[in-house]
Amino acid sequence: MRRSPWVFITLVFLLVPVTLCATTPAYDNLYVFGDSYCDVGNVYLATGGAEPAFPYYAGRFSNGPIWVDHIAGTLGVPLAPSLAGGTDYAVGGAQVTAPVQTPQGTVPSVPQQVLLYLSQHGGKADPNAVYFIEGGGNDIVNIKTGSPDALGYQIALGLVQGELLLRQAGARHFIIPNLFNIGLLPAAADHITFATAASTAANLWLNKLLFFEQLLPRVNIIRVDINSLMNAVIKDSTHFNFINVTTPCITNTVCLDPDHTLFWDAFHPTAFGHSFFAVAIENTLAIEDK
Repeated sequence: MRRSPWVFITLVFLLVPVTLCATTPAYDNLYVFGDSYCDVGNVYLATGGAEPAFPYYAGRFSNGPIWVDHIAGTLGVPLAPSLAGGTDYAVGGAQVTAPVQTPQGTVPSVPQQVLLYLSQHGGKADPNAVYFIEGGGNDIVNIKTGSPDALGYQIALGLVQGELLLRQAGARHFIIPNLFNIGLLPAAADHITFATAASTAANLWLNKLLFFEQLLPRVNIIRVDINSLMNAVIKDSTHFNFINVTTPCITNTVCLDPDHTLFWDAFHPTAFGHSFFAVAIENTLAIEDK
């Protein structure tokens, strides 16, 4: 009999180094900036429900709730797309380093998402909210040539720019995970070496650029090592109850067992994959609240 996957998710707790702050945050909202890993419906609304369509779940780029859904639930705050008046500004297809032009319009970069939020709130950021900032995967998948170190630096610089804009506007609490190895994505199969090197560089530069920000008084930056978690899953997939960590579940048809498959499509994790990321962050939040 197959063991329940939820038994194994508790093992994630052992893989998460945390950066703690002396104060205990009381969050009244969750604001999200990023790409399709965090988009809870902005692309869906912008395309009139055409993308991502069924069998994708409720405007998410997955087959179920994504990590920010779980995090919002843990915090006890609502999460809806900004196009519906909500607090999630992430847009599927977004890069960190530059906006993306599509036939449907311009996809704002992560720093541009932050600027949009500030423009809608009088240039002020709620000091009692927590701000989730992620991205870089699309930059690495889309940009396949040049210096991976230079690209990693630009990704890290853009993410830190978002944090800096928010902090200067009054924000005090942040969740900024690192980037897992984008070379593991099926979508990066044609440039694994470049994607791996760029991911490594982005994480190294992000650590360096956030170092002094993390030392500032009354600023709480939660860093979560998603990269180590993903590497652990890939290294010993059966230990975490995955039976497929390489082939997308959805190709021409949907696979028979998405609950034990890591990737939903060539770019995105399944709901079970997202739950691993979410538990890592939720565990860190729990430690913060003690």
